Formats: sequence, structure tokens, C-alpha cells
Amino acid sequence: MTEAAIAPASQEPWEASRDIAAQLAMGSLVKFFPKSLTQNGRLQLETLFCTIGALAGFAAQHAVRQEYVGEAHKENEVFVIALAPNGERYFFAEQLNALLVSERPDIISVWTILGGAALKLGATKVQLPDCVDTFERATKSIGTPEFGIPRLPPGHKPYLTPRRAIEIFWPSVLQVFTREPVVPVPGFKLVAPRHWPLVLAAVAASFMPALKDKLLPELAMTIFMEAAIPMSKIDQCAVRFVGARTH
Repeated sequence: MTEAAIAPASQEPWEASRDIAAQLAMGSLVKFFPKSLTQNGRLQLETLFCTIGALAGFAAQHAVRQEYVGEAHKENEVFVIALAPNGERYFFAEQLNALLVSERPDIISVWTILGGAALKLGATKVQLPDCVDTFERATKSIGTPEFGIPRLPPGHKPYLTPRRAIEIFWPSVLQVFTREPVVPVPGFKLVAPRHWPLVLAAVAASFMPALKDKLLPELAMTIFMEAAIPMSKIDQCAVRFVGARTH
């Protein structure tokens, strides 16, 4: 990655007209994740960043689908679809990758937000995760048990896999992004789907300062990206969400 690509963002990536919606969403999610992931009075930090990362990756593919797939373009015109030996489908697209990691300084990505936060807290550029390697491993492991399993230092295994985190929490996150405020706000506009991954990255970044002594910012970012990148590739139609009807 280039230095410019990981420089802290100077402004919010969403339009000013949608800032209220973004702030409301972040406020809800900052409360939602710790409350939902705490077990027996303890919040495992690795699971916190893994969960948010997985949802950001899933949101990135959702965003590309919302923006590009429709009457003008078919699914296979937007994505390169890989079929694994076990029959599972995986989706690849430049627009998808750019939402997660952008090498252009004028485009704010998930990497920009998390990398900027980590650098601000004392991490160095060389300590940040090699996302090229993560993309390559995700591609090579499609259709295998290793796909989507974060590669992390010993003692930092999340108790939820990225896929399971999506199955449990995506419906709730989707509701946060698509609901109107309880108290009507004149001119209120929902956050555009293309910015959902960035809101989730901002939520994760907001946890970093208070947790830096328990989980190094560069490791928190690694966990996030190790979950986000592979989960951006999965077949969204094949996900069975917890509590969803099966008929």
C-alpha cells in the first residue's frame, strides 16, 4: 500500500446531507456490538474486531450489488464469479476490493479509516497488515475449510468465525442502516450502502484508543481485515441468517 492510501482521512467519506444518519448508525452500533458480544461479563476483543470486520466485508459486496447490479447490468457483468469444487460461488470485482483497500489517495476505504486510526495511536506502516497477502489467501482457499478463517498470532482466536458473525448479526446491522429515526428529522437521508463498510470501519476505529493497551491497534486492524476480505467474496444468497425463515 502507498503512504497516501493509509493517511488519516481529513473528512467523513459520506455526503454532508447524510451525516446525521451516519452518526445515528455509529451511535447505535457502538453500543450494539459490545452488548451483543459480551459473554459472562467479558468482551473478547478479538471477536469484537472479527465480527465488525466480517460485517464490513459483507456490506461491501452488498453495496456493489445495490449500486451496479440491476436492470443495466447483470450479476456476471459486475462480478467475476468463481465456482469452487464443492459447488460454492465466490464473487470478485475491482469495485468491491476498492471499498476495502484503495491505493488511490482520493478514495477513502476501510483500510484508510483503520490504518489512519492505527497510525495515530502509534503503529508504524510496516506493522499494518499485508492485505495483498490476505486477498491472495482468500482466493486460493475458496471452497476449503481454511477459507475465511483469520490467520492470527497464537492466543488471539475469536470465538466466532467471520461467517457465523454474519449469520447472527447482519439482520440487525441491516436494520440499523435502513431504519428512519424515532424522532423525525427534516430532510433525513439514510446512509448510502456504499458507505456502510466505512461506517463499520469507523465504529471499529472508535474502539481502538480505549483498547490499545489490551489489543494493539495494528493487531485489531489485522483481525478486522482478515475477516472483511474473505467475507466480501461469499455468496450472499447462500447465507442462512439466524432467526430467518427457511421457507
